[in-house]
Amino acid sequence: MIRFSELFCISITRRPPAPHGSDGWAGTAAASTLPGWFILLVTAAFLFFPRWSSGDTLPETGQVRFVADGDTIILESGEKVRYLGIDAPEIAHDKAGRDCYGEESRKLNRDLVLHQRVSLQYDQEKIDRHGRLLAYVILPDGQCANAAMLRAGCALVYRPPQDFRRLQEFLLLQKEAIRQHRGMWGACPVTPAQSYLGNRGTFVLHRRECSLGKKIAAARRVTFGNRWAGLEQGYRPCRLCKP
Repeated sequence: MIRFSELFCISITRRPPAPHGSDGWAGTAAASTLPGWFILLVTAAFLFFPRWSSGDTLPETGQVRFVADGDTIILESGEKVRYLGIDAPEIAHDKAGRDCYGEESRKLNRDLVLHQRVSLQYDQEKIDRHGRLLAYVILPDGQCANAAMLRAGCALVYRPPQDFRRLQEFLLLQKEAIRQHRGMWGACPVTPAQSYLGNRGTFVLHRRECSLGKKIAAARRVTFGNRWAGLEQGYRPCRLCKP
């Protein structure tokens, strides 16, 4: 299978030599080789289409080279893997602020998987919109890193519109961590509200005054008396109002 990146390379290498005095690809000879719209189309495909497609054979194992945060790793082969079904607190990126417990989450993930040879197990959704592999990351001893992060209170359940097979298991692990005040559930204070709104379509939890929460369609809106009730059902906090 030829990927878009290969097509891009073919499109810019199969051209006649530029005439003397021109600027190569930017010169008149190159510009006349292919129409401008085709160049733009191929460039856009190269930049925005994911590396993996549904017909590709996805890797089943890999050595962990780098731990980006509490839910993302990079393998020695260069593949970026996003832990399926969980979302860890953000760490500081450039000028962007970090979430409470972000560094602690990354440290636990690093302790679990760095330099380990892990197995990758897939579910219905195998690739996210950023082209990252979505997988359960299994350690040599059989432990699931995704589950370990939830159990320790270093991540929360990320519930996509299309459920995954370990959803109920993950919700139970999160409920246990919440009730035992483990990790971020005990370390990160949150100002409580009288009630909260949840979106049944996105599984995001909002404060009532949140501008995004006010836009939820009535058919998708659900009300929770406290944030714990929403969290235990797999609703994740809105990043704008931070319930």
